Amino acid sequence: MAETSMNQPDPSTAALADVPDRNCTWCKVPMGKRLVGGGRYIHYTCPKCIFQHTTKREKK
Repeated sequence: MAETSMNQPDPSTAALADVPDRNCTWCKVPMGKRLVGGGRYIHYTCPKCIFQHTTKREKK
């Protein structure tokens, strides 16, 4: 098992900063985003109407 240090930044947080923002299809409100599937997918959730969308991340 790999050891994690409290002094190292969370790699998913840094990767999440590179993820584009998205507005809700219906409400046009900025949606929340998080990485899922080991960072392979972006999951967006609207805070107003609970619309959800998951998209696959493209490799750079």
